[in-house]
Amino acid sequence: MIDKFTVDLIAPCGINCGICKSYLAYSRGVPYKKGEVSHCSSCLIRNKNCAFIRKNCEKLRKKQIRFCYECSDMPCEQLAKIDQYYQTRYGMSMVENQKMIREKGTTEFLKHQAEKYMCPSCGDVVSVHDGKCYACGYQGENPTKRISKSQLNQRRWKPNRK
Repeated sequence: MIDKFTVDLIAPCGINCGICKSYLAYSRGVPYKKGEVSHCSSCLIRNKNCAFIRKNCEKLRKKQIRFCYECSDMPCEQLAKIDQYYQTRYGMSMVENQKMIREKGTTEFLKHQAEKYMCPSCGDVVSVHDGKCYACGYQGENPTKRISKSQLNQRRWKPNRK
């Protein structure tokens, strides 16, 4: 069985690649279909730049920090933008993930992720993006969670600017 949640799958931005539909399709052997099913083996495992943050962050590129929470500028403009998108679209906050990792550590964060994204049918992982389990085909509710702009602005992190 594939190790579902590992520290190597936590991207610097705070997303757990282990709940991403592209990683799940890749790691569960779902055939790639252009325009339908994409594949990704995770940025860190491939030793590539973080798809969201790393290419724009000198501290991450130079490996001065591992997670964005280690930076005094957290959340930067880029992280705040991605966080807003994920909160609005998927009901998940990368900034909140960062806070949990900082306060409780990666082990507790991964335990929380395992509880939150466990497939009720087979015990594997349900994608944050589409609510699907790529191991057994279970299709839960699509996690897209629309919230009002006023709710988002109350919860939204403002980027740190120098």
